[in-house]
Amino acid sequence: MSTTVGDLLRRKGSQVETITAQESILVAIRRMSEKHIGCLAVVTKTGKLSGIISERDCLWKVIAAGKSPKTRLVKEVMTSVAKMHTVTPQQTAEECMGLMTSGRHRHLPVLADGKLAGLISIGDIVKEMLDSQQATIASLEKYITGTF
Repeated sequence: MSTTVGDLLRRKGSQVETITAQESILVAIRRMSEKHIGCLAVVTKTGKLSGIISERDCLWKVIAAGKSPKTRLVKEVMTSVAKMHTVTPQQTAEECMGLMTSGRHRHLPVLADGKLAGLISIGDIVKEMLDSQQATIASLEKYITGTF
């Protein structure tokens, strides 16, 4: 049976660091740095997901472009919800890996009934797949050696 996004969120937690579109890029960078994360969910004042902003957005679209992170706003460089993939808690880790690989995404917001329920990263998916493979290997070793 495949691991679902809901299973992943139950293990890692569903806490999502958020920011509003009106905040400066500098605030976003500082928040990501403080929390040791690579992405923030951009939400409206009512908590509805409007997009995401990643460390790469800040670096490539602001810093490398010679723009000031103090004066540029999150809304200017974020990826809007209309241009990104989201997933539901029922989708599998394998489906997420396919979306992340084909779309070159490092983060996927999780929506349950249209509301932000979590955020998963490529690291979460890779860890899950490695753990699953390790469990399969251990099971096969026990079967081959007759120690199950």
